[in-house]
Amino acid sequence: MNEEITKARKQNLKLYAMYRAISLDLIFYYAIEYLFLTEVKHLNPSSVVLGSAFYATFMVILQIPASVVVDRVGTKRCTVIANIFNMIFIFLVLNTSNLQTLILAQFVSSLCFSLKNVSDKALIQYTIPETRKKGEIFSKLEGEGTKNYYIINAITSLLSGFLYIVNPYAPMVCSLLVAALATFISLGFVDIQELKHEKAEKKKTTEYFSELKDVLKFIINSQRLRSLFLYSGICWGIYNLVNTYRSSLLVDINVPPELITAIAAIAGIASAIGSKQQLRIHKKFRNKSLSLLLIILTIGILVAGIVGIFNISYAIAVAIVTICYIFINFAKGVYEVLTSRYLSNFTTEKELTQIYAIDETCRNGLRAILGFLGSYLLEITSAANSLILVGIMMVIITCSLISYMKTRLGLKPDEYAESEIKIKRM
Repeated sequence: MNEEITKARKQNLKLYAMYRAISLDLIFYYAIEYLFLTEVKHLNPSSVVLGSAFYATFMVILQIPASVVVDRVGTKRCTVIANIFNMIFIFLVLNTSNLQTLILAQFVSSLCFSLKNVSDKALIQYTIPETRKKGEIFSKLEGEGTKNYYIINAITSLLSGFLYIVNPYAPMVCSLLVAALATFISLGFVDIQELKHEKAEKKKTTEYFSELKDVLKFIINSQRLRSLFLYSGICWGIYNLVNTYRSSLLVDINVPPELITAIAAIAGIASAIGSKQQLRIHKKFRNKSLSLLLIILTIGILVAGIVGIFNISYAIAVAIVTICYIFINFAKGVYEVLTSRYLSNFTTEKELTQIYAIDETCRNGLRAILGFLGSYLLEITSAANSLILVGIMMVIITCSLISYMKTRLGLKPDEYAESEIKIKRM
């Protein structure tokens, strides 16, 4: 049995970085999403943001049930099923004709990522043996996969712009083919937990919810996790909102499609660099790392918005907006890996899926709120004004959140009370 588990670990570790590189999120899609939905499918900009807000709302509803499914069905099976849902989502977007069908597509996407966001991370966490450096090993694996995803996404974003000019459906078909490849690769994973407990009974749903209740009580009592969930949710919501605003802002200043996708590619490379450098940033800034990312994000949003409202040279405006989004997406690359690592600190395998599920619920709850607000702003004013308003809001949030996190997050293990790092079972 031990030999079989060791073999399975090696296989998962070999596949994970490659799999994560093409499946962390959609490839070919996001660079042309706004253009495809507004120019080809004739949806208005606020509807695109509204669709994203509905996606986040569905994620909040589905996340806890999805975590039960992952726990009962297994990480590998759920990863495969999630990738199939991803393929169905792209097919539905290809056939979208109005806001209602876009919302249906977003519902299918939420089925995908409510499973995937838990099963992918849990699969690799279960694969890594329990060692003192497990968090660092996870950071390196996740950082490598995330970096490779952003590099591939940058290259394909650039290609998307040229393919879009030839035929706007071409990048969407390419995205569907990459999703199919991710599904095929995921079939090669082995469920480590299933190997360990192949003769054991499946955990009952009532037992799962009992454990979930313990985890929720732990989170309520843990200032560390409350801070981390709040930070994670606000940043995730803002990153998604301002990246949609980026396309709208660039369209408003008459940037052509091929240049819009080129800027998306540059932003993707910045995210790749951020995810690669996250360990260095963590070691250098320690408990100030998350605060630094908040400050970078806030300044980037405000400067991009201010540039959009002034009548300055086209070339200078495009250059400054691009630089702003380089910094914003660099911070995003660091954020994605560091928050996953910090969540798994002091966490055992038993409560891992619940912790990830609650984090995704918080992230998407705040993303939904910010998405509906962002859609309303884009309905009543320009993308530049919307960015400025969001930036002003972020100044207030950043000051408050940094103050709140200062004594609650990023401390040394011996500085935390036992109730902060250990779950009490009923």
